[in-house]
Amino acid sequence: MGMDPKRTSLVSLAAVAFVAGLALASQAVARTSGGVTSQVACGGGNRTFVPASYAPALKTYDDAIEDSGNAPDFCASELVTNDNQTVTIGIHAHNRSAVLAGDSYGVYLDTDLNSSTGGGGVGAEYEITIDGTGAQLERWDGTSFVASGATRLPTAWIPDYGPVVSLPRTTIGDAKGFNFVFVSANGTDTDRAPDSGSWAYSVTPFALKVKSFSIGLAHAGKPFTARALVMRSDFDVPVSEGKIGCSAKLAGRSYAGRGKFAGDRIACTWRLPKQARGKRFAGSVSVSLEGVLAKRSFSVRVR
Repeated sequence: MGMDPKRTSLVSLAAVAFVAGLALASQAVARTSGGVTSQVACGGGNRTFVPASYAPALKTYDDAIEDSGNAPDFCASELVTNDNQTVTIGIHAHNRSAVLAGDSYGVYLDTDLNSSTGGGGVGAEYEITIDGTGAQLERWDGTSFVASGATRLPTAWIPDYGPVVSLPRTTIGDAKGFNFVFVSANGTDTDRAPDSGSWAYSVTPFALKVKSFSIGLAHAGKPFTARALVMRSDFDVPVSEGKIGCSAKLAGRSYAGRGKFAGDRIACTWRLPKQARGKRFAGSVSVSLEGVLAKRSFSVRVR
């Protein structure tokens, strides 16, 4: 029995953003694992994905395979990331293509970073449970994880990967970081990742970074276009949403441009007047998302 993204997207307003975020998670899975359909990609050892000159919030974690019996088997490229509003967790179950009857997943979050407090055998203050009915977040009350009043969470299945779940940061006390453990079960068979201890994740402020910037030729009477490749730190993929700003001045006079998302770039275009030849045209391309701004300026002489 699989999870229906259309049904789960109705759970909360946060789920609307999650549907868009699911596509980003799919891109992130492809970028961090280079394809995860083969068991060859599943191995041991923890790794963090940090491209040169840019450090995204996205982190991946690896678990050894073929130690779960009939339970979902954790693999490489388990992922955790965050923006300014949510934490997204991806579980790579290499021996599953959906949530099967009897399958259950659990994610234990130790948000006070104290293994002697909380439950789940790892000092967790919160537990995320995932099964064929969806996902929910339960809080440790000192004795058990409380299911009554649990927060329902948007979740969906990424093909050739596994379940991905998103939760508002406020639901876990806006924790600045946490230790965590994955568990799975089907009947008496189980798996745990990591095999011992726990993994650690530090929440990173959402950031945008202009990775590359290019401008066209500035000819009087013709369109002039400036393009920027802007990366978002949560999934380390190009920005494809947000508010675009295209501002410029020609000889002290403001000229409004038109902005759009074009492929993986942000493009701003201005039509230069015929009388602009020889004048200085200066401006900027910007995009803002979740209160964060990325901007790059330019200055050219019109031909």
